[in-house]
Amino acid sequence: MRVLDQIMPEMDFDMVFLMATLMLLVMGTVMIFSSSYFISKEMYNDSFAMIGRHLFHLMVGIVAMGCLIRVDYRRFNTRFFVLFALGAGIIACILCFVPGIGVMGGHARRWIRVPFLTVQASEIMKIALIFYLSYSLCKKTKNIHDYRYGVLPILAVVGVSALLILIEPDFGTAATIGIWSFFILFIAGMRIKHLILTLLIILPIGVLTMLLEPYRKARLLAFMNPWEDMYGIGYQTVQSMVALASGGVFGSGLGEGTQKLFFLPAPHTDFILSVLGEELGFIGVLFIVALFGFWIWRGYTIAMATNDGFGFLLVVSAVSLIGLQAIVNMGVAMSVFPTTGIALPFFSYGGSSLVTAMVASGIVLSVSRRARL
Repeated sequence: MRVLDQIMPEMDFDMVFLMATLMLLVMGTVMIFSSSYFISKEMYNDSFAMIGRHLFHLMVGIVAMGCLIRVDYRRFNTRFFVLFALGAGIIACILCFVPGIGVMGGHARRWIRVPFLTVQASEIMKIALIFYLSYSLCKKTKNIHDYRYGVLPILAVVGVSALLILIEPDFGTAATIGIWSFFILFIAGMRIKHLILTLLIILPIGVLTMLLEPYRKARLLAFMNPWEDMYGIGYQTVQSMVALASGGVFGSGLGEGTQKLFFLPAPHTDFILSVLGEELGFIGVLFIVALFGFWIWRGYTIAMATNDGFGFLLVVSAVSLIGLQAIVNMGVAMSVFPTTGIALPFFSYGGSSLVTAMVASGIVLSVSRRARL
């Protein structure tokens, strides 16, 4: 009891948000084990290799989240810290192209090699932008309506960050960061006419960038009619729909899915929701969608209960980024969006993505300690 008495007074963060986060982590771990069992055996001759790595990354994420919970988030509201974080994100993206440090994978340079690990550079940039947008928009509250002095400098930083990710190349992540940044600018008070003006300039460039790359154009065509080339460019989309349809209402049972047996590409990463749908059915998918929805709602509730602009923007930025990624990934699995390569937070196999989601959760929980809930 004395131990509990010592611990409980410090547990002044939002337990509801923490429980929702833990539920997502538990479900994600279960699904990674189920979806990676056979592919891990094929790649590493060890069915438990991937789940072992995931558990290691999970421990790293727990430590990071725990540290953030204990730190007063207001300490991050400094020019030095924000410039340091932004500099780390930019340097990480540049290092992707340095021989011996950057790691090539699937015709893209998205990872950097650090001792014992490879880290996805764009994930570092995401965390950096959460702090940068929150700090900059909090400081520019009075001139956010001024496009030249209030909005344009922020758009320039976001644009350079997105461009560094785009040339890796990673169009999906760059586009996600762009959409997310505009949403945060809008929440912070950016005028609608400035938003529309910027979109009218950027959207044609984005469409042109997508169409100039043959594989991106092919993905778009496959999204429009995947059955036309169901064994070629439309294969991923078709197999994802087959997995979801095979699950029916209640699913085939946990671990009993067959699409992960080398029919569905990337069953443990981009299309892990499809495996979940096959094994746990419509009910399982509905539960996960509802859980993510609850996680987002509780995060916004914490944001509304904060008593300072920086804390509000930190929570809205962190929750919106993770929420947008979840929406995009689920949309791809359900053939609502073209294939993007965006991971499902807390679920998709990948240490960088997992730690980013847990860092975002840690930021929210840190702010919740001083929220009026």
